[in-house]
Amino acid sequence: MRKIQLLKAAAVAAFMMAGGALSAQAQITIPTVTVGNVGNSVDTSTYGAVGYSYAIGTYEVTTNQYTSFLNAVAATDTFSLYDTNMDSSQYGGITRSGSSGSYSYAVKSGFENKPVN
Repeated sequence: MRKIQLLKAAAVAAFMMAGGALSAQAQITIPTVTVGNVGNSVDTSTYGAVGYSYAIGTYEVTTNQYTSFLNAVAATDTFSLYDTNMDSSQYGGITRSGSSGSYSYAVKSGFENKPVN
């Protein structure tokens, strides 16, 4: 599932970089924290250097938040932001209905505040 999550994050970034925007009624608030300390050196693991300041989500994206995002931007799902595994009985909490151009998404009961998979 980690690979799918990374692909979805890349797709969201591509959508936003291509000028994608959410409608006014679909604004999603995601709390962030700034990662700074620009110019710090790597730690003993050889990781940790930060070349620029950026913001990262304070919490994981919930199924509710991602479903709102999908309903705002993925009626056609050009960037494959939805994966059928999101509706799997074991992991998924999002269903998709309709056809390309009119897809709509819903949260399964009990998954509302769980991290999206």
